[in-house]
Amino acid sequence: MIDVLLTEHAFREYGERVRRADVATRLVRVQADGGLVVDGAPAEDAEPEVAWLTAEAFYDGIVVPFFDAVAASSSIRWLHSPAAGVDLPFYAGLAERGVRVTTSHVNAIPIAEYVLAVVLSHYQQLARWRDAQAERVWLHHEFREVYGSTWLVVGLGAIGTAVATRAHAFGARVLGVRRHPRGDEPVAEMLTPDQVLDAVPRADVVVLAAPGTAATRHLVDDQFLRAMRPGSLLVNVARGSLVDEAALLRALERGIPEVAILDVFATEPLPAESELWAHPRVVVTPHSSSGGAGRLGRAVDLFLDNLGRYARGEPLLHEADPADLPRRRP
Repeated sequence: MIDVLLTEHAFREYGERVRRADVATRLVRVQADGGLVVDGAPAEDAEPEVAWLTAEAFYDGIVVPFFDAVAASSSIRWLHSPAAGVDLPFYAGLAERGVRVTTSHVNAIPIAEYVLAVVLSHYQQLARWRDAQAERVWLHHEFREVYGSTWLVVGLGAIGTAVATRAHAFGARVLGVRRHPRGDEPVAEMLTPDQVLDAVPRADVVVLAAPGTAATRHLVDDQFLRAMRPGSLLVNVARGSLVDEAALLRALERGIPEVAILDVFATEPLPAESELWAHPRVVVTPHSSSGGAGRLGRAVDLFLDNLGRYARGEPLLHEADPADLPRRRP
């Protein structure tokens, strides 16, 4: 019998699927006040071995009591995260305790669709058609095509690969950046991080899909931005730490890039006083590019697959290397 820690929402939505799995489990539910419940009764002495964090926890406020419960537990051996990244300092603390951390590569589909949607929206100037419709004006306008454009995708993990595949399908030439190329990436050219700056002037669209690490912090700085070509777009679906936001604002005032489409920010939620909110050439979305409904079912399938692997003593899918986890500040 494996005790699994999960939120009340996850229990209601997915508990029956967990109980039908081949692994014998007891579900320990974290309450909003931090209390633990098993079978409808308080269970302060519960000793969960597995912690299953689901996506809604980051939006409904339960993530803090969930993390507190994990931090207070000496029995947790494995935490499964709904995110692809492992840049939260909390994960470093778990690694120091010997807790295994796995991630979820289930968001690549909606994020890649988001990237294509926002680029197409800007290229085709959809707002002009909406404005003309509102005014009952029959007004034609020309627009840019993705076909024949050049894209630079920085980071070719699951998300970057999904973006590259879709951009290529639209007829774009894709340049990919990866620390350790494998040779099977769906790109016209494969580059390493030390070649990024040389490639930036060639790109009509720059998509950031790399993890947030010390090596990628402020990757997009003054030098990077000055290298971007006129009319280019910057799309960040990675982490806010990759972009020096002050440098970006300066670059936008110079007119390059033409537009910055940002789903992630250095501080989240984005503070109300941030200049990015009202900038005419910035598109702000609230870290929601992964919001495709299909990801939820894929996330449950992945967790149940890994739960079976865990019970059988087999390797876990998408297990984070402790060396890649951020170090906690002393």
